[in-house]
Amino acid sequence: MKSRTLRMKILSAMLCAGITFSGASISYATVQHNESETEKPTTSMDFRVSMEKEKTEESRDAEKDNILKAAIKESVESNVITQAEGDKVLEYVTLKFRKKCEDDSRCKDKKSDFSKGGFFKELVTEGILTKEKAEALRERVQAKKTDVRNDELQKGLTTLVANKVLTIEQSSKVAEAIMAAEAAAKEEHKKMKDMNEKEKEEHMKKMKENRVDPMKALIDNGTITKEQQKEIQKMLPHHYRHHHEDK
Repeated sequence: MKSRTLRMKILSAMLCAGITFSGASISYATVQHNESETEKPTTSMDFRVSMEKEKTEESRDAEKDNILKAAIKESVESNVITQAEGDKVLEYVTLKFRKKCEDDSRCKDKKSDFSKGGFFKELVTEGILTKEKAEALRERVQAKKTDVRNDELQKGLTTLVANKVLTIEQSSKVAEAIMAAEAAAKEEHKKMKDMNEKEKEEHMKKMKENRVDPMKALIDNGTITKEQQKEIQKMLPHHYRHHHEDK
């Protein structure tokens, strides 16, 4: 009986301590909230979003690396460039990356953005390739990039149809809209071929201002809903990188 009474006293003491501690915590939290209402702690959701974004970027960088290597391999096999020239191109990418990291302490293990036209001009000015060979390699890289993106698009839409997010008819309309938008963007980039740096900057700024989500027209005409648009964006983030969602 005494043992039971002792246990009850200990339990009561623990509960009281717990309540007191909880009250203190609540009071402290209230004070902290009043002192700094604008401060927002990093949540697990923020961390997951950050990690997912980083994984997407790493995936994209790996994809660019593979595209360049594949384009070089095909260019060597078709005698567009020599194996030695292909090796020099890859070596230049590595050296360019190292220099970039020396200038940027936040630099991570990423390759140089060879998908931009400036990279191929650098190959010429550095004496790695002739202008003709650099242009041929650039065209092959762009062709490989288009193949990869089209394959990614078809696989993503097939998954959305399998998951009953879209119908087959809707997926076809979505594919047409995305491919049309990307083709238009490609034509705009071609216009910059003979522009100087200032003209290119102004043209790029204008392109950015005029970009529209390729799904907007499909939502407006009732082909898809906004909920479906969100699912498409999740499945095909790379096809949404350059578009404003609600413009």
